[in-house]
Amino acid sequence: SMASLNLLIINTAIPVLFAYGRHKQKDSYCDRAFDMLEELKAENNYITRMWRECGIEVQNAGDSQALIQLKKEYCDRKECLRCRIGYEYLKPTLNPSQREGFEM
Repeated sequence: SMASLNLLIINTAIPVLFAYGRHKQKDSYCDRAFDMLEELKAENNYITRMWRECGIEVQNAGDSQALIQLKKEYCDRKECLRCRIGYEYLKPTLNPSQREGFEM
């Protein structure tokens, strides 16, 4: 299916193209990898649906990859206050002493 092909490109071809560009010090390959992420449709999985339910727009594959990474780095580790999105989301519920040191 087209969705499977997109996933293969997003998770295999684009990272290889980017790594090759870095290895050969060819910014044009790295730029093309980022362009491809912006051109491809966003992934539709439980992580991207979760972000959409929180009101975050997921417009392309670059957005979905970034949000998947944010979930792994911050949400899964329960480091909400270290994430700009998590901090803004929780800010109304924090008392002033909890906000100290986390102002963005």
